[in-house]
Amino acid sequence: MTGLTNGQIQERISLGQVNARDDVGTRSYKQILRKNILTFFNFLNLVLCVMVLAVGSIKNATFMGVILFNTVIGIIQEVRAKQTLDNLEILTEKRTVVLREGKKWKLATEKLVMDDIVCLKTGDQVPADATVIEGSLEVNESLLTGEADNLVKNVNDELYSGSFVTAGEAYCRIIHVGKDNYASKITSEVKEFKNHNSELRNSLNAILKIISIIIVPLGAILFYKQYVIIGDTLRNSVISTVAAVIGMIPEGLILLTSIALTLGAVRLAQKKTLVQELYCIETLARVDTICLDKTGTITSGTMQVEGVEPFWENSIDGIEEIMGNLMSVLNDSNATADALHRRFQKRRNLSLKQVIPFSSDRKFSGAVFENTGTYLIGAAQFLFPDGNEALFGKCKEYAQDGFRVLVLARSEEEMQDKQIPGNLSPIGLILLSDVIRKEAPDTLAYFYEQGVDIKVISGDDPTTVSCIAQKAGLRDPDKCIDATTLLTREDMEKAVRECNVFGRVTPNQKKEMVKILKAGGHTVAMTGDGVNDVLALKEADCSIAMAEGSDAAKNIANIVLLESDFSVMPDIVNQGRRVINNIRTAASMFLIKTIFSVFLAVLTIFFGDAYPFQPIQMSLISACAVGIPTFILAQENNYSRIDNTFLRHVFMNAFPAAITITGSVFTIMIVCSNVYHSLDMLNTACVLVTGWNYMAALKTVYNPLNRFRKIVIYGMQVSFFLAAVCFQRILALGALEFGMLIWVFILMTFSPLLIEVITARIKRMYQDSLDSGKPGRFISFVELLRR
Repeated sequence: MTGLTNGQIQERISLGQVNARDDVGTRSYKQILRKNILTFFNFLNLVLCVMVLAVGSIKNATFMGVILFNTVIGIIQEVRAKQTLDNLEILTEKRTVVLREGKKWKLATEKLVMDDIVCLKTGDQVPADATVIEGSLEVNESLLTGEADNLVKNVNDELYSGSFVTAGEAYCRIIHVGKDNYASKITSEVKEFKNHNSELRNSLNAILKIISIIIVPLGAILFYKQYVIIGDTLRNSVISTVAAVIGMIPEGLILLTSIALTLGAVRLAQKKTLVQELYCIETLARVDTICLDKTGTITSGTMQVEGVEPFWENSIDGIEEIMGNLMSVLNDSNATADALHRRFQKRRNLSLKQVIPFSSDRKFSGAVFENTGTYLIGAAQFLFPDGNEALFGKCKEYAQDGFRVLVLARSEEEMQDKQIPGNLSPIGLILLSDVIRKEAPDTLAYFYEQGVDIKVISGDDPTTVSCIAQKAGLRDPDKCIDATTLLTREDMEKAVRECNVFGRVTPNQKKEMVKILKAGGHTVAMTGDGVNDVLALKEADCSIAMAEGSDAAKNIANIVLLESDFSVMPDIVNQGRRVINNIRTAASMFLIKTIFSVFLAVLTIFFGDAYPFQPIQMSLISACAVGIPTFILAQENNYSRIDNTFLRHVFMNAFPAAITITGSVFTIMIVCSNVYHSLDMLNTACVLVTGWNYMAALKTVYNPLNRFRKIVIYGMQVSFFLAAVCFQRILALGALEFGMLIWVFILMTFSPLLIEVITARIKRMYQDSLDSGKPGRFISFVELLRR
């Protein structure tokens, strides 16, 4: 047996018969460039830039520098994140021993081709559908079916991708690759596109949708008013229109959101957590119900011996001696056998006559020793199929306490033809339990502190699951149910409302439970590791898979815990909170500029002669009052608890400053048009008042002010006025007459107070609406925008 030749391998590669994944973990470089460059607002900014260059105002095209800087930073950050995440995927890449041209090679499973011969042994995961051509195996298909029983696979038997080898060694020929694999077919429903539910993204999309609808018509009407109706020059009309449109564009908001999410993913990558959907970081921070799979989440997937109980008058020392001799001759490899090997010290003081290895047909193992008899280890119902009332009663008592009970039994007769020998009698009970992850109790306690409801869903016996959940710190573990008794939709809905532990749950039932929770208004997270979990993982708002689980579960999950360490969940929640809290305040600052620019454009159309800003002046305000401070402050570790009111809080923070700035600028417009008739004076006064009010808004939105925030805000305030003085000519700022200075001083004195008063009033209205249960007019308006 030599395996495929190089020529045969190349032929199959050319035919596409490669075991490649049909999904990609991260965006390609081409996709990153397209996403960051080819956007509606970038196209609009390019058109505006061409317009101001066409009328000969080069300095007013400098806003494109900010756009280019934002775009480059966005690309760099996303490329760095891609490289970090791709490196993590390489570190966790599965490899398989394959026979090619008479030699064994260790290759990534995605490089296998049709008809490759692979060597599988205990502990391996089957990389693709295959048939056994030499040797025999015992495999566990629980990740595919949810059933934990081992199955024997002999020559010509078929193996399914995703199953695990629990015993034996064999050469197997690949018969299906890629999407033709059994695991890929049964998860085809999961492959369908699902738009990840994110309030952050939905809210930002709602904002951008409204701006996109109004920005072009408003700009066109403003240009028509100034150029056609007022009769201003083409140059002035274009510059004023471009300034208004630039002010309406929240050019850095999406970039800042992407960077915040990307940095969150990179920070989690440092904790061995692979984020496959950026917005799921935010979603997990909003979760109010989390559904946990027992194995791999609460427990580590291993077992330990909790105790040894003699049966009748047998001694513990005698049991220790027998078990030590059995461990020296039994080479079974599974969670139970590993626990026994760790507990009992190997001994060789008995003369071995026959080994009885574990078999999925027999469900027990053991050995025959010279002059001593036969000793067998297994579950009571398999060793004593005809019953043993006293033994079964004792085992049931321990099982109710969450133990798995193995019986050590002895017979003076030898085992013949794989049949249980006669006169078999129990001599001891070995009590085993799942090893609960040491971090599980603290993690569950953390989620309870955050107001998150926890439900444990498993395919195991509900009594056992309940006991394990109780040890892990689950509240009310006695509220458990056997899912096989849930026959109707009404039964399922009632159980989901009332119970915390679910046993013997099928894959479709897991999915239905998640759907019921979501229908009840809950934001649901789901953990899982098997193919039988993928439907529920897809249905959940946020899905988390363990790296030790199936490829199907990891491919569909939003987050993969690369070290299967459930204790990193609080870190993921904190990163989501940091992103939401920081973006919520930053979005308020961006929306201030957008709202007052829209209001000013409307007021100019109806009451004014010219828009009171030039593009370069708006660039100064945007940089010092919005772009730079929000970018710096977005790095804060703000882990405060959040609610589902993102858009509401953004408008509540933005509206007071926006309406105040609008009122202040409109006041200056009226004064200038009736008294001074100077465009330079109008621009200068509006820039000073707007910049000052924007700085006041920074203090209000980012209240309470800590040392870091004060340094940033006051630093930007100083930078703004220094720039206004040092670059006065470039910014087209002129001198102010004494009367206008008085107006500017009055507005700069009282406008910040007005912002605080309006903010306090809106927050009071909001609180009153919460207390009364009836939304006020402002809240209703925001909810309408969100929908």
